[in-house]
Amino acid sequence: MRRIKTAAAGVALLGMVLLAGCSGESGDNAGESTSGAAAPADRQATGSGEAADGKSSGSAPQGQDKQAEQPTITRAIIKTGSLTIEADDVDAQRQKAITVITGLKGQVSSEDTGSDDDGKITRANLVLKVPTSSYETAIQRLSELGKRMQIHQESSDVTEQVVDVESRISSQRASLERMRTLLAKANTIGEIVSVETELTRREADLESLLAKQKNLALQTELATLALTLTAKGEEPVVEEDPDRGFLAGLKGGWDAFTTTFSALATAFGAVLPFLVLLALIGVPLWRFRNRLRRQPALAPSQAPDSGQ
Repeated sequence: MRRIKTAAAGVALLGMVLLAGCSGESGDNAGESTSGAAAPADRQATGSGEAADGKSSGSAPQGQDKQAEQPTITRAIIKTGSLTIEADDVDAQRQKAITVITGLKGQVSSEDTGSDDDGKITRANLVLKVPTSSYETAIQRLSELGKRMQIHQESSDVTEQVVDVESRISSQRASLERMRTLLAKANTIGEIVSVETELTRREADLESLLAKQKNLALQTELATLALTLTAKGEEPVVEEDPDRGFLAGLKGGWDAFTTTFSALATAFGAVLPFLVLLALIGVPLWRFRNRLRRQPALAPSQAPDSGQ
């Protein structure tokens, strides 16, 4: 009996050991499967992260290339100004001013001078054209000719107008090419006349746009500077702003009325001698004509009386 009990206990112990070993292997296998599944996931996450980094690093140069490809627009500025200088010798300083502008590759657009009773130039008004890039330099050098009494500067940005005109010119040229293609394909006289008329109109529009572009280019390339040189002791001529309002309108209307009345009176005075002469000649002639009309009416009435 003891041997049987001992064998049964040994068998039970062996069974428990085997069960423990099987459960341990299954746990290890489950752990390995879990770690094996996690490893591809980690690799996938790492790969996606690297792909995202690659995309972001690849997209950054593309954005920079796009920014680099954007054209830079040069601002088109029209500059104008006026400068008043008081000098001892106006004529000499006028010559120096012309030399300064010529040295800056500019030119004198117009000139107006005034002199005193002795013929000495006491005032000079010069309209100068100077390259826009040398505009400030011109003002600085001209200010050294004497005492600067007054300065005024203005600038206006016409970049939008320049860009708009260039765009319209390109569109107009493309339109002309299409019209010339249609003219080459026209078969009937009516089609040819219609296409030629439209082609002529569009060519005129293109010439107008080109003229406007040239004008804008001249205004932006050359700044305008009005220089006034005055002798010491003389006040510069300053243009006053016109009056506005009811009183200004009333004054203007009264001036127009008096001017019109004066013109009519002058015209009447000029014509009056001729009217008097015509009256002296015309009145006697008119009376003589009336007498001639009455005499034929009296002649038939006197004829029967003479017969009896």
